[in-house]
Amino acid sequence: MRINMEVERLSAGLKHHFFGYYGINPWDRTAKYHLALETDFHTHRPVPEDIATVGLIHRDTHEFIPHAKTSAFNLQQGSMMHWIDGSDGVEHDAATAEFTFNDWEDGRLVSRALNPVTGAVRTIHGAIAAVSPTAPIAIGLNYGRMAHCRAVVGYASYTKSDDVEAQPEDDGLYQLNLQDGSARLVLSIADVIRASKDDRLVGKRTWFNHVLFNTDGTRLLFFCRVRQETGFYSSLWTVNPDGSDLEMQIPFGYKVSHFDWRNATRILVSSDISGEMGFVEFTDGVCDFTPLGRGVLPRDGHTSFSSDRQWLLCDSYPRGPERLAQLMVYNIAENQKIVLGEFHHEEQFVGDIRCDLHPRWSPDGTTVTFDSVHEGSRQVYLVDLSALI
Repeated sequence: MRINMEVERLSAGLKHHFFGYYGINPWDRTAKYHLALETDFHTHRPVPEDIATVGLIHRDTHEFIPHAKTSAFNLQQGSMMHWIDGSDGVEHDAATAEFTFNDWEDGRLVSRALNPVTGAVRTIHGAIAAVSPTAPIAIGLNYGRMAHCRAVVGYASYTKSDDVEAQPEDDGLYQLNLQDGSARLVLSIADVIRASKDDRLVGKRTWFNHVLFNTDGTRLLFFCRVRQETGFYSSLWTVNPDGSDLEMQIPFGYKVSHFDWRNATRILVSSDISGEMGFVEFTDGVCDFTPLGRGVLPRDGHTSFSSDRQWLLCDSYPRGPERLAQLMVYNIAENQKIVLGEFHHEEQFVGDIRCDLHPRWSPDGTTVTFDSVHEGSRQVYLVDLSALI
């Protein structure tokens, strides 16, 4: 089913604007300001000298309001920006709200927590990948390491690839305290390789990516990936935020791509674990894989549940001779896909400079924003769904 939805360009001006990844709320508590990066380039992978401006887009005026600068970003996932007001379980007003962005400090990755009202900035000693919905903690990843494992999701630095250890004991998932800024390693890459008991993987360059808390903050979902001669092996794991109770959900050798938590125990992921690539849902630790949206949803896409868990938001990669990327919502109960729009991406936008739509719900589920290059520059767009769902 296709409907004609009005697509509004949220960002304005001559420079490029993007948020980055999917499944993260970019809106402040007032729903007036949307997190974004601004750059004067978008057709090469960032190098250490490249700088992005960190700021907010005003929903009504479309003005980009700058607040900081960073060189810890990429075109695929931005700087993994998050709002952290309320992460301590306390309702904050706009004057005390903070957002985070990743940054470099003396050759180390950190995150800055910035109050856009007061301008106050403090440092968290690790690069944030995911923020707990219930506790003042985040999980950090070493995006500098990822630049030498899968550059499209890493942050450029002056580190040489030969200096990156294949399977370190002292790198992996970090628990970050959002109140005092401290960090501690809770799960190493070496720990996961040992737990896999897969001899094929020993000594090969390995990394973690895409970490996500479940809905009550009690479990984490993440990828572990290992370089092959061409491509990489992927696996899917869950673990407690303190690094305990590690479980492999999908072993190395299967295709594993994008995911979301439906609730505290149910997981949605695109994988070929059931025999063909597509979305499957299963219970953490049970692996009762059940296809979802087979033949209706694309085989893979950046998907996330609405706040009421009745709808899925998803996209597709550019397809066909016109290279059209689809934006869609999916009614789970009715097994119905509604295409909101199709967006042309020129042939140059592949690999490290591609622009996945990476659609993101607003907290109330009435709007969706996404990044696109269909007008030639990289910008943030908005679709109002209030009349639809």
